[in-house]
Amino acid sequence: MKIFVSYSHEDAEWLKKLQIHLKPLTRKGTIDLWDDTRIQTGDDWQQAIETALANAQIAILLVSPNFIASDFIADNELPPLLDAAQANGLKIFWIPISYSSHTEMDFNKYQAAHNPKQPLASLPPVEQDRVLVKICQDLKRLAT
Repeated sequence: MKIFVSYSHEDAEWLKKLQIHLKPLTRKGTIDLWDDTRIQTGDDWQQAIETALANAQIAILLVSPNFIASDFIADNELPPLLDAAQANGLKIFWIPISYSSHTEMDFNKYQAAHNPKQPLASLPPVEQDRVLVKICQDLKRLAT
């Protein structure tokens, strides 16, 4: 199952936490997690992103004010992901990282992976881990 992760670089620490929690699934080959950290020096970065977007079966959105404010995400990532969700059944799996204006966004019609009234950043670290484990379990169910 190919998964595209859309996030703001300002929230890279949350990407790292997600990658750590998903490592057992990536190690087993249950999921193929793609984010822009896989782009290598010399790669055509825009083409790499477009290819990953086109191949995705699940999209993880790490939603924060930074994510919502990103023109690159709004113009280049969200449109093809939302179109694929409508046309091809791509699953939108959005995770509220911090309080944001997510209700103004088109992806808001999809069920969040966690309660947006309690975004991850508002929780103590041990609770963040508990929620991330549950999110990983939900992703595994989608992927298998």
